[in-house]
Amino acid sequence: MIASLPFAVSIYWHLPILLVVVSLVYSATRFDNWNMIFYEAGRWGLRMALFLGAIALGLFLLSSYPLPLGMFRRWEFAAAALLLALLGGFTLRYCKRRA
Repeated sequence: MIASLPFAVSIYWHLPILLVVVSLVYSATRFDNWNMIFYEAGRWGLRMALFLGAIALGLFLLSSYPLPLGMFRRWEFAAAALLLALLGGFTLRYCKRRA
């Protein structure tokens, strides 16, 4: 094992770069003015980061509280369904507002 590496090698180090690049490319396809491209990229990147953060938080919470073996994990399925319903509801509400 190499002890001199300051950070663990992980695929998640590429996520911020990917968020920035995808946001800029998406915004550049919609606008021609650089100010509007950066403004929309910031807004879109923030929304995407919040969405992915909500999913990560939900998965973390679902995996952090294990039940004893043999018990049926109904609450985990209910929590996952509630999380998906909330995220879907926010997405639908946002899409209706944008249309």
